[in-house]
Amino acid sequence: MLVTVLIIVILTLIGFGWGIAIFFANRVLPQETEEMRRTAEISGVLPGMNCGACGQPGCFGYAQALAADPEVIRRTPCMTAIKDPETVANLERVLGFKLETDAMDLKAVVHCVGKSEQIVDYKGIGTCKAAAQLHAGAKKCPFGCLGLGDCMRVCPYDAYTIDPERNVAVVDREKCIGCGLCVAECPHGIIELVPSSTAQFLGCSYTTLLPIPGRERCEQACIKCRKCVKADEQGRVRWDDARALPVIPGDAVPASVEACPAKVIIGTR
Repeated sequence: MLVTVLIIVILTLIGFGWGIAIFFANRVLPQETEEMRRTAEISGVLPGMNCGACGQPGCFGYAQALAADPEVIRRTPCMTAIKDPETVANLERVLGFKLETDAMDLKAVVHCVGKSEQIVDYKGIGTCKAAAQLHAGAKKCPFGCLGLGDCMRVCPYDAYTIDPERNVAVVDREKCIGCGLCVAECPHGIIELVPSSTAQFLGCSYTTLLPIPGRERCEQACIKCRKCVKADEQGRVRWDDARALPVIPGDAVPASVEACPAKVIIGTR
């Protein structure tokens, strides 16, 4: 009997001691800050894909960035989130302002038509990044699509295919959500995110300002004639001296499209 009482007393004292320890720990240890609370709340409404397309190390990192500065979502939106009305509504609730999702709606475009001749029988690692290390790839044009599908493999929505005839990456605009993973993956930097309302874009990346000996442009490339610039009476099409290429605006410029002798201004509709 005495042993039982002794055990009860010891357990009671241990419990009492732990209670005191927890009490003082709550008083002494740092409490959850408002930013930590908001991070947890924002993280709870994000998709949880951890794709990294937003530039942060996963959804929790993106939630931390939004908790510190909600305007981050306007500069680098989570494209998966803004495609889902329920997620948008939840984000608007936790962030405290309305999201203009139409302005955030982006699509990927590939600035290459893929008409470049294969001049090397490439036998190396089957990725664009690997091929680009060998004299800028195996095609005549050193600036175009390498056609080995790095963008296709990284796309979480299967929006990319490789055209077997032209050997160029092609974007399915219906599937593309504009996450931007493909942009970071392309070693030649020819993939760009543009507003979904974009009517046309330049399907060429060949620049004469960065010549590579023995390498030429493809059979369908910008020939630097500037007819597209001259045809646009409103001055929306301009010439970029730094890249030796025209800059094509997002709104429709049919006169410039028709004026292009190389037919490298590509319509999206």
